[in-house]
Amino acid sequence: MSEEERGLFDAVVRGAGELLAAAGTPPTRLLARAGEVSVELEWPAASRELPGEARTTPASASAELCAPIVGVFYHAPSPGEPPFVAVGDLVRPGQQVGIVEAMKTMIPVEADQRGRIDGVLVADGTPVEYGEPLFTLEPATALEPLAS
Repeated sequence: MSEEERGLFDAVVRGAGELLAAAGTPPTRLLARAGEVSVELEWPAASRELPGEARTTPASASAELCAPIVGVFYHAPSPGEPPFVAVGDLVRPGQQVGIVEAMKTMIPVEADQRGRIDGVLVADGTPVEYGEPLFTLEPATALEPLAS
């Protein structure tokens, strides 16, 4: 692979990672090409959601915050710094709760709803799969009103 093709491929992978992070619902298929640059994401017809579209969770159920991409999960912005969140912390949609490093690109892991972190499921520095649960979250609907 030439240096120019490698640069295109890296750009496609970064773009695909950003699309996956913004999508919310995991696609059933992801295709990324470098030759003639191409990115293709596919969702099943029954569960298609637009990025940022609201999702509802029953008040009694715990939700999961999942890995947006395959990579290595980190709790903190850099070694020696405090984690983004801990058990008991309140989070809001779009708040960063971790990072997944994929092909030397740092992809933020963000909360997709308001709630309280009630479980950390993956240790710092652990390889994770796409869609793998990283945290459990008690949704805000099951809590007293949260401050914005």
